[in-house]
Amino acid sequence: MKIHLIVVIILTTLIVMCISSHRTELRELQFSPTANAKRLFEASWENNTANESISLSIIFDGWNATIKGTQEIELSLSSSSVIPFLFENSSILRFDLEKIEVYGAKVSVKAFYDGKYGILLLNVTPTRSTQKIRLFYTSHYQPLLDINMRDPIEWHMRSTKDYFYIPPEAYMFLSKLRGKFTIKVLHYSTDYTLAGILKLRNGKYKPLLPEEDAFHTDGKRLYILLGRWNIYESTIKINDRNIKVIALTDEGNVTNALSKILKVYSSHLIPYPYDELIYIRFKGHRSEYEGYGLYGGALGTQFKRVIPHEVAHNWFAMYADLGILNEPFAVYTSSLYNLTSEQVDKWEGLCLSLKDKTPIARINGITRQNMNTLYQRGGFILRSLQFVVGNETFFKGLRELLGICHAKDCTQPEETLNLIKEIYENLTNKDLDWFFKEWFYTADYPNFTVSSLKVIQNGNYYRLILNITEKNGFAMPLEVKIVTPTENITKRIFVNGSAILGVELKEKPLRVIIDPNDWMINADGSNYRVNWENFMLEKIEKEAMELNGVEIVVN
Repeated sequence: MKIHLIVVIILTTLIVMCISSHRTELRELQFSPTANAKRLFEASWENNTANESISLSIIFDGWNATIKGTQEIELSLSSSSVIPFLFENSSILRFDLEKIEVYGAKVSVKAFYDGKYGILLLNVTPTRSTQKIRLFYTSHYQPLLDINMRDPIEWHMRSTKDYFYIPPEAYMFLSKLRGKFTIKVLHYSTDYTLAGILKLRNGKYKPLLPEEDAFHTDGKRLYILLGRWNIYESTIKINDRNIKVIALTDEGNVTNALSKILKVYSSHLIPYPYDELIYIRFKGHRSEYEGYGLYGGALGTQFKRVIPHEVAHNWFAMYADLGILNEPFAVYTSSLYNLTSEQVDKWEGLCLSLKDKTPIARINGITRQNMNTLYQRGGFILRSLQFVVGNETFFKGLRELLGICHAKDCTQPEETLNLIKEIYENLTNKDLDWFFKEWFYTADYPNFTVSSLKVIQNGNYYRLILNITEKNGFAMPLEVKIVTPTENITKRIFVNGSAILGVELKEKPLRVIIDPNDWMINADGSNYRVNWENFMLEKIEKEAMELNGVEIVVN
């Protein structure tokens, strides 16, 4: 197909109307073919600053978005400079450029198109101390059909009639200018609420709410979001700081739950480090349980099963970036909020069902194969570390880790694991090499069992003697709970291969429970396993075990 049949912007001759010596108007452009317009855009680099503003009117009929825009750039050039503008044209996105106005400068234009992207190269020669460029255009965009993943955040957002997003490519000409940036949405349907997600210079994303329908930023990759949400707001106090809690959702008012999450996490970690938390509900591409941690917020498909994890990323990812280890720390942190014993049992069952056998320390990137290993096994290992070092020491170590990694790069997994080990060894004054080697450098699990049990009656007392063995080469402290008709007695022992536990009881024991609080994943533990045919976690029938009339339960 010839280029003049593809490009919707009129491709006849270049018409330049010189209205005055200080104003130029361009109405029709001639585009030349090029192999790669994006590469040409990236190569066209001049270090210019500007104030840039865009005014938009958005009409959406449930399928098509028509966006009428004016993009204005204010410059203070002292010599000639080439200003590049990139735009995207495809089957679901079409730009109609109506005219370009230039004030305070002479201008010439070169335009190129490669079949998907077009580029305008404006050679601007100043005639006054300040210059102004205005682009007038209409964009025709079909958000529900857009499957282009231009940026990582787009992997986690799917447009529907109820909530849709507009990427920068669909509402503006992309430039490489630096400076203040304002987007004002003058008109949109009253059925929708307006919000935004801004990509920060560090690659993170920040949720934004408009001020009088305008977004003010110092960066230009802003996603415009429109949704049929209700807006809920509340304010909480954490360490004498007021934190604004905002939810854009159709699930009802979840700000009380969000506030509780912030308070719980702040009490165990460091106080919530930002002035507000904004939750935005949005559909995902892959499942009904998707989310993305935002700087001062969270994006997710639903609140209950997604948002506690994504909010945790405000500590582990936004405040302190641990690279791929952000995920196990977020899984663990989310367990601090409303975790029940049944949920822990299911969590353990999921870990025991994993097919991937990659040790955490050997994972360098997140894939479908290793994702649950990193997230679920990694999060549970941190729960086990808490048991080993104790609650007070564990959370003190997390606070120290957050402080260190807020100030330095902690994105290399093995280096960060060594840092974590060093922190806890210093806090406990103990060698923890054994724990990190068996949990982070192998993919196995301990297998604790009661190999023998004796009950000896001595007058009014009973002497219980247990031989507890571990079959997979793990050395771990272990809780053992002994149940009698009127008492529950919990003892802690260290098992390295095997250990003997002797307990004097007032009554005959009825049951012995190994790891009653599910502090670690045991190879024979959990009442759940994943059925991989339907990808469902299902309850399993475990064979009852009894020794000398005493029931043995491995949690």
